[in-house]
Amino acid sequence: MMKIPDTYESKNTFFSSSTQTLEQLQKRVPGVGDKAIIDLINGIQINKDIVRYRKNRGWFGNLISQLDGSDHKRQILLDGNLIAGQEALSNWVLELTDSLKISQVALEITQNSLLEARDAIRNQKQRLQTQENAIIQLSEQFNQLAQQVGTRLNNLESRVRKLEVRVAANEDLDHIVTAWAAGQTYTKLPWAIQITLLAREVFSSSVIMYELETGDKDRFRQLLVNKILAHHKQLPSSFFGLGDLLDQSWATMTNDDRELTAGLLEIRSIPQQRLTNIPHLFVIGTTLELAILPEEVRPNKPAQSAIHLCRHQIDSISRTTDAREFITTIVEETANDCLAIISNFSN
Repeated sequence: MMKIPDTYESKNTFFSSSTQTLEQLQKRVPGVGDKAIIDLINGIQINKDIVRYRKNRGWFGNLISQLDGSDHKRQILLDGNLIAGQEALSNWVLELTDSLKISQVALEITQNSLLEARDAIRNQKQRLQTQENAIIQLSEQFNQLAQQVGTRLNNLESRVRKLEVRVAANEDLDHIVTAWAAGQTYTKLPWAIQITLLAREVFSSSVIMYELETGDKDRFRQLLVNKILAHHKQLPSSFFGLGDLLDQSWATMTNDDRELTAGLLEIRSIPQQRLTNIPHLFVIGTTLELAILPEEVRPNKPAQSAIHLCRHQIDSISRTTDAREFITTIVEETANDCLAIISNFSN
């Protein structure tokens, strides 16, 4: 068997090694195969042209080429062309690999930057959410505090208002009762008439505003009753007839005082609905109105006639009473009537 020259074996080994390297690059970079084929085709085309030229020459042409060295030059050109093609292919693959590495590094850096930016955005979002929650909690706490402060202020204002009204009522009551006890008001009138007019004056003052705003209907009513009882030491200590008391009262009054008192009470101008709540005041007022009639038409006992009218038109009332009961009844009826009047105006 013919032995293959060493030169052929070394070339075959070179090409086998190059083929293995190219296959590895092809696995790493799929586009290397296409580029290598193109470069090899270009190199083969050039080599074919050179070989075709050498075949077309005759024996004489070959001899001349060997003598002048042109054939050796063409062989060197052919080998150089092959080497240049392989070097170009190798450099392109290396450049492509480096570019891929650089791109991969850039992508890695970009990815890391994006991840860091995402984490920063998430952290900022969490901080903003935390701040928003804190602001909401502060707002709720502020609203609760404002409500508490508002409630306390309202309570304080209410307490101050009640205190002001009570002080004003106390001052008015003291002033009115003191003037009456000193004999400056309602002079020369019988005590039953004095009490009636005194109660109306008291509950036409700040005392009625106190009852209206506080709803306390006991404080000043009881205080007035006690003050009247404390002042009048000579009041009847036992039961007496209501008609007898009123007939004795109008009989001691002058005609002017009767007319004045009857005009102040104005019983006949009061609506029926109000009269049902003030039967004793109706009897007193009616007694005075009957008493000022001319003698020829005036009843013998105006108070008894007034009680009879009250029993038939207003309400049934007792014909007998005592000093405390009479005073308490007059104070209660007067206070309730004044309170009803001012309540209607307030509404």
